[in-house]
Amino acid sequence: MLYRNWRTREGLPQDHIRAMAGTRDGFLWLGTDSGLARFDGVHFKAFGLHEGLGAVTVQTLYEARDGALWVGTLGGGASVLRGGKLQHAYGSGDGLPSTSVLAVAEDDSGRIVVSTRDGLSRLEDNRFVPFNPPGKKEHQAVKSLFCDLTGTLWVCIAPQEIWRWKADQWMKGSDGGPATASAFCQDREGRLWIGDPDRRLWCRTPESGWRSYQLPVQGGDINMLSSGPDGTVWASMYRRGIFGLQDGGVVVPNTGSANFLDIAETVFVSQDGQLWVGTSTRGLFALTPRKLQLGVVDEEAFGPGANFIGALRETAPGQFLIGSQGRGYYLWQNGAARPVATDPESLPTSNGNAMARTRAGWVLAGGTGGLYDYSHQTGKLSRINPSFQPLTDVWQICEGKFQELWIGLGTGELFRLADKKLTRIGYGGSNDPIKGLAMDNQGALWIGTRGSGLYRWNNNETKRYGTAQGLPSPVIRVLMVDREGSLWVGSAGGGISVLRNDKFVSFSTREGLPDDVVSQLAIDDTGRLWVGTNRGLAVITKEETDAMRSGSPEELHPLLITRADGLRSEEFTITEPFRTSDSRMAFATNDGFALLNPRDFQSDTRTPPVYIEEVSVNGKPVEPVNGELNLPPGTERLEIHFTGLHFGAPERLRFRNRLAGLEDNWGAASTDRRVEYRNLSPGSYQFELSGTIGNGLWSATPATLKVNLAPHFWETNWFRALVIISALAFVGLIVRRRERMKARRKIEALKREQAVQTERARIARDLHDDVGASLTQVALLSELAQGDLNQRPERASAHINEIFTTAQDVTRSLDEIVWAVNPAHDTLESFATFLGAFVQNYTRSAGLTARLDLPATLPATPLSSVIRHHVYLATKEILHNVVKHAWATEVHLSLSIHPGSFHLILEDNGRGLNGTSTPSPGGADGLQNLRERLQQIGGTCVYDSHPGQGTRIEMDVPLDPSQ
Repeated sequence: MLYRNWRTREGLPQDHIRAMAGTRDGFLWLGTDSGLARFDGVHFKAFGLHEGLGAVTVQTLYEARDGALWVGTLGGGASVLRGGKLQHAYGSGDGLPSTSVLAVAEDDSGRIVVSTRDGLSRLEDNRFVPFNPPGKKEHQAVKSLFCDLTGTLWVCIAPQEIWRWKADQWMKGSDGGPATASAFCQDREGRLWIGDPDRRLWCRTPESGWRSYQLPVQGGDINMLSSGPDGTVWASMYRRGIFGLQDGGVVVPNTGSANFLDIAETVFVSQDGQLWVGTSTRGLFALTPRKLQLGVVDEEAFGPGANFIGALRETAPGQFLIGSQGRGYYLWQNGAARPVATDPESLPTSNGNAMARTRAGWVLAGGTGGLYDYSHQTGKLSRINPSFQPLTDVWQICEGKFQELWIGLGTGELFRLADKKLTRIGYGGSNDPIKGLAMDNQGALWIGTRGSGLYRWNNNETKRYGTAQGLPSPVIRVLMVDREGSLWVGSAGGGISVLRNDKFVSFSTREGLPDDVVSQLAIDDTGRLWVGTNRGLAVITKEETDAMRSGSPEELHPLLITRADGLRSEEFTITEPFRTSDSRMAFATNDGFALLNPRDFQSDTRTPPVYIEEVSVNGKPVEPVNGELNLPPGTERLEIHFTGLHFGAPERLRFRNRLAGLEDNWGAASTDRRVEYRNLSPGSYQFELSGTIGNGLWSATPATLKVNLAPHFWETNWFRALVIISALAFVGLIVRRRERMKARRKIEALKREQAVQTERARIARDLHDDVGASLTQVALLSELAQGDLNQRPERASAHINEIFTTAQDVTRSLDEIVWAVNPAHDTLESFATFLGAFVQNYTRSAGLTARLDLPATLPATPLSSVIRHHVYLATKEILHNVVKHAWATEVHLSLSIHPGSFHLILEDNGRGLNGTSTPSPGGADGLQNLRERLQQIGGTCVYDSHPGQGTRIEMDVPLDPSQ
């Protein structure tokens, strides 16, 4: 039998297993000296003191009818586990006579009965009360308990008494069966089995009563009984091994050189028929019947590499010729191999590359030494016609339609051997080795090369097939023409290709193959396709094989034969599989060959149960309530761990999942047993989990978990509505503000346009008043000068001088107008410089002295042309009045800067005015005009004057009239 082993290094709490049980959900439970463990075929989940176990030494396990798992411990009483959580531990305070629990069962009314070292107790109203047969002391140990399908409770009380409880009464004895018992079980047919201390198995059937079977073992007690789905009853003998009873015959497991059954303590058969053995020192074992036979060469005797098989054929019933890669040829029979001599003798390191068995019964072998014929009489390989010198590196042999031989060499050459005549065939290939020859139903020869693709040769006509014809890889490893005439091609990296309408349809790992390197192809009697790859032997159903021929399947679901089934290697070599004389099939690998009966390998139509094990939120475990998980706002990470059960081959389990509400489609199948979601939006979701064992069938009922993620207040509907309303209001305000700003900009544009028009009108007025009047005066003076030029030359000269003076005034006026509208002068600094120069020039021309008091540095503060114009005219008018009326000899100009304005003072030393602050009714109209002019630009004008003391005029001008 095949076996697998799990110990503490794989997660088992301790290697001493005292108890085993299987619960209805399919999990395997183990009681050890270091706690309880639940096993799913891959991982162990441990329960100890921290999880609520009464004590760590577990002696017995029992699943009650309500699904609760009762755990009997040494020194810790009985603990109850429900829903994966330990809920209560019963001890002496709960009425147990002893905290050393030996067995747990239920009576016909469903009440829990516990056996201890000090007698029986039954749970009534959540408290244990004595429950001993009549006349039995409370301190007598009860060795075993069992409740059969009829509701009868079987009790074995030390030293050797059997009692039965049913219908509220005790009955002594087994009613014609064993006198004492150490273990009980009941098989699928309802038969009761009892193991007694004399190593006998007793079976009771309604038809024939009791019958006993003696186990072939000396010493030891039957520690545990378990019945499998095939009817076999297994008994574990304390440190004496395990034995099975099937159809009245004793089954003794054979594990080869592995010797561990002598330390077996417990035995259990799970729902799927898997046989489990718990040992005293080496942990847990799973035993599986071996379905295939291995053929290997003794590498210690013949060297490493002898089992790397390059060619294989059956020479006689049960006798196989092996061509190794680098170790010559061997003959294998009944588990032993011997070297095969060649004539002439070849090197011991030669390669056996190809073999064929002709329809006439010849066994041919080809390799580095050439082409050989195997002789049954001599047991040797003899070279065929040594004169055939070209045949030195044979890679492939194929028998043709007319019993001719086709031979492919490692040099890429192709030969035909017929009637002892060797002919070289030109097929258009290069120097790439030939590793595939097959003849189709039309007599065409297909030639596969390792690098140049595929060729079809028929009556000297050749056609090459490559990627243009759908062939995914130019490296051909195997060719096969099936009974329907379809051509199958296995390649390196391209998987399987099938010729259809002169084009190839290919299948690879994308469609479900275990690997894209295909080295062997065969079809069995039922139409199934067998595919040898680098990752095991795949068996494809007839339905899917037929679909491959038609090019229609989207997915393949092969049964995979691997090391778990007894193979020493999962890498299959380029060797043609074949059917043996006993209807088995032979497949070569790089570590021996396998013989198997195809009927023993059938597709498993079961689907695995799947379970959600653990949920973590933001890295912390949480417990769903009734299959529902409510998450708080702000949950960033949701992690879900899950598992499935397929004890026969847990590595084949695949899972798919989806989160309904987020994902519509199932995710890709994967071996991962966890999934993580980040930053989910608030809402309700449902996590769904499904599993498969690789047969294309998924769990009919997915495991589900409802997830509700609460929103932050800002993620609620009322808040969203408020935000929308606020946003609309905000947009309305923005629109209103934009409209107001547009209106304001329009008003400002109108103001600017009005200012421009005003400025244009002012410039026109200045041109008209100053320049126009002066030009008119020049025209009149020119006319007068022309009239007086002959009669009164002296007067003409005076008129011409006056014209010159007027022209100078016009030039100055034009300069002043141009300066006022020039943007380069729109600063306070420029204006102060201009105004100071103007005052000096004006007073100099009038014969007055000017004294200026201006700051050494002035900021380049913007100053509009309107302000400059009005201040300039005001200053000009003041100077004009000083020159015309004040009789002054000196004028003083001072300028100072204040926040938001500048202060301008003009004063003279003339005769002054009559009054100090208010103009006289008839003589100060010019001062009133000054005030009005300053008011137009937001400024003020005051004066101070006394007779004989001159006049002082102060102007306060804002830098920005809008403020």
